[in-house]
Amino acid sequence: MLPNPLQHHPHPLALQASQQLMQRLQQHTELSKSLFLRANGKMFGVLVVRDACGKYGFLSAFSGQLNQQWLLAGFVPPVFDIEQRQHLLAAGEARLAQMTHQIEQLAGSPARAASLQQRLDLEQQQAKAQQALKARHQHNRLERQAARVAAQLNEPRLQQLSLLSQHDKREWKQCKQFWDDKISLAQQAFERAFEQPINTLMEQRKSLSRSLHHQVFDQYHLHSFGGETSTMQALFGERAPPGGAGDCAAPKLLQYAQRHYLIPVALAEFWWGAEPLTEVRHHGNFYPPCRGKCEVILPFMLQGLKLKQRFEDVPDNAPEPELVYEDASLLVLNKPAGMLSIPGKQARDSVLGWLQRRYPQATGPLLVHRLDMATSGLLLVAKTGAVHKHLQRQFIRRTIKKRYVAILSRALDQQECRIELPLRVDLDDRPRQMVCYQHGRQAITDVRVIATDGHTSRVYFYPLTGRTHQLRVHAAHALGLAAPIVGDALYGTQQQRLMLHAERISFEHPLTAERIELACAVPF
Repeated sequence: MLPNPLQHHPHPLALQASQQLMQRLQQHTELSKSLFLRANGKMFGVLVVRDACGKYGFLSAFSGQLNQQWLLAGFVPPVFDIEQRQHLLAAGEARLAQMTHQIEQLAGSPARAASLQQRLDLEQQQAKAQQALKARHQHNRLERQAARVAAQLNEPRLQQLSLLSQHDKREWKQCKQFWDDKISLAQQAFERAFEQPINTLMEQRKSLSRSLHHQVFDQYHLHSFGGETSTMQALFGERAPPGGAGDCAAPKLLQYAQRHYLIPVALAEFWWGAEPLTEVRHHGNFYPPCRGKCEVILPFMLQGLKLKQRFEDVPDNAPEPELVYEDASLLVLNKPAGMLSIPGKQARDSVLGWLQRRYPQATGPLLVHRLDMATSGLLLVAKTGAVHKHLQRQFIRRTIKKRYVAILSRALDQQECRIELPLRVDLDDRPRQMVCYQHGRQAITDVRVIATDGHTSRVYFYPLTGRTHQLRVHAAHALGLAAPIVGDALYGTQQQRLMLHAERISFEHPLTAERIELACAVPF
């Protein structure tokens, strides 16, 4: 029975095969610096297989390309035909390059720059003309005001002054219309000559790129162990497959095994080489296949095989939350590790469900914030909508203070530090988060070491913001502490539990304005 390939910890047979592959990679690293190894990280995979005679062995693969090659000795080939792909891309990429060159020529042409400058000159001329006219009209207005006083209600003179005022207004409208028309004509000429052709070319390039994307994925014919065949596009339905779908190690391995009548026994994937600057990947660590791509592909390819567990099958055996504080308007509870804060896709029990059963008369949204399923500790709960809003405002103003206790997977040199790494969701591998300076949201964590034993560190985390997986990524990332929290199945190595606990919280009571500080014992 093949173990669940989306789980983190490898089967012993896959672990043994991975170690053999790692030894081979290490030898290549020492012999040749030109080969990516350690200089650029890469995901590798092994698949333990059994042939018709009962003989065991393992296959190896790398994700994407290795050293700009799709095929290298000792690794299974990609799932598509390399020659067909190269032939298809050669013509398409040449046309895309030609269109890009045309766009760049138009955008950077002297004629376009001159046309644009002409429009800017007209706008400056308009501003000067209107400024001069405004000054003259202001002078006229002052003269009319003085004349009205001198006229002493002389009706013919007052009518004459009124006509002069109306003349200035007409003159202002005519001036504005004159320049607006000139600028509009210049803008229309600019758009006809340059912007419209550029936009048309960009749309054509986008359409060609999309068509080429579909044609490439039409070359991916994936096979299941139940004897079915599917194109990549069919698996993803109406949405376009993300770039790199089908090029990961796991689909390559399963495709090769199916086509060569080999029975899969165990699968594992690990990261080898330098840590990336965005994702959390550590040299030699095992990781499950990504969700954005492989969670769609692997269930199809594995049809016909017996798996130990269904995908995402997690036992629901967490204990109930424990009340730490309660009054008429709010409560604080200690959430156990392994319990969701809110219901998941598979409707497992959650803190919110427990609260709704226990407090059916509560009128508020209840949960003011959340904790990851694997994290234990203090959660703040509101019983009314007004209390919920008051507490949320405190979170927004950062007046609610929280302290977490964690055990990290290495001894830290610094005793105190601040980590500032902006975070966003990894769109191809939800719910994992990644560091992104362009689109990420600000995330700040203060860290203080409590104790070390030479191999691990017990620390306090003080989050100044509340981003998803903030403490876990700040601990694990190479630009953070480079020390995953012990037991972190997403960013480190899975163990019995995630060693992260929300130990202390302090806030202002919404009704009494009293500062309340609560703590609960650390269970590890």
